[in-house]
Amino acid sequence: MPGEKQNMETTDENVEELEVKDTTNTQTEDTSSEKTFTQEDVNRVVSQEKARLERKYRKEQESKQNRFNQLENVLRAGLELSDEDDVLSKVTDFYKDQGVNIPETKSNINKRDAQILGESDAQELIDVSDDVEIEARANELAVKQKQGKTSAREDAEFFKLGEYLTSKLDEKELKSNGIDTSILQDKEFKEFATKFNRNMKISEIYEMWEKINGDNPKKPASTGSSKSTTPDNQIKEYYTPEEVDKLSSKDLDNPIIFKKVRESMKRW
Repeated sequence: MPGEKQNMETTDENVEELEVKDTTNTQTEDTSSEKTFTQEDVNRVVSQEKARLERKYRKEQESKQNRFNQLENVLRAGLELSDEDDVLSKVTDFYKDQGVNIPETKSNINKRDAQILGESDAQELIDVSDDVEIEARANELAVKQKQGKTSAREDAEFFKLGEYLTSKLDEKELKSNGIDTSILQDKEFKEFATKFNRNMKISEIYEMWEKINGDNPKKPASTGSSKSTTPDNQIKEYYTPEEVDKLSSKDLDNPIIFKKVRESMKRW
C-alpha cells in the first residue's frame, strides 16, 4: 500500500541517520593517588627479603653439609681414621705435603645478600637489646675482625652496630653540652661532619658548623687577638680538612683564619 511504503522509507532514513558512538576507548580520569610507604611497610619488606635469603642460605648449607658428611665417611673409611681424628686437617696436610696447592674456600652467599643479612642481624639486636649487649656484640666482632675471621655478613653487622654506637655517643656528648641532638639528623650537617676526623668530638664539629652556618654567629675577635693560637704570619691561604681538624675554636675566632677556612671548604 502507498502509505506503508512511505512509512518504510522514512524508517530507513531514520536508521541511516543514527550514529553509533564507540565508548570503549573513553578514558576515565585516574583518581588513584601515589602510594606512600610507612616505616612498618619498609620493615615488612626488609623482613620478607631477609627471610627469603635465610631460606636460600639454609638450603644451600644443608645440601653442602649432606655432601660433606658423605665425603667425610668415605675418607674416614679409606684412611682408617677414628671419630676423634680431624678429617679435614689430616687430608689437607697430606696433600700439602704432596705439593698440592689447596684453594681458599669461598662462601656461596654473594656480597649483596651478605650485607642485607648482616644489617638485618644488627637491626634485630638493636631493636631488642640494650646498649650494653650491643656494645658487647660489637666488641666480639671487632676481635674476630682483627683476627681476620669475620664473614662478609658479620662485617656488615659490625659496621651497622658501630654506626649505632657512634650515634649514641654523639647524642650523649651533645646533650652534655646543651645542644639539640636533632642536628644529627640534618642532612647537611651529616655531610659536613664527614669532612672531619672521627677522633674529633662531635661538639667541636658542631661549634665549627655554627660558626659557618649559624643564623647569629659569634662576632670574631679582632685580628691578632690573644684568643688566636695561630700567629698572623702563619695563616695559610688554603686549609685541608685535616688541618682544620687541628684548629682550635680560638683559632677560628680570628676573622682572617675563619675566612680562609670558609674559602677552603668550598674546594674540598
